[in-house]
Amino acid sequence: MWAQSRGDLATIAALRETSIVIAALIATVVFRERLGRLRLTASIAVLAGIAVLELARP
Repeated sequence: MWAQSRGDLATIAALRETSIVIAALIATVVFRERLGRLRLTASIAVLAGIAVLELARP
């Protein structure tokens, strides 16, 4: 909540979703879970969204 009151809401929300990508990486590396197409696609979408937000800054 503190970060959302201090910065751009779209950027903060996108960065908050990186926890999903980090959790998927931990599950794959540490717990030897299968990454799968859906999880990989979701991770790519989150990372692409963050890249678009960063590149769109003036």
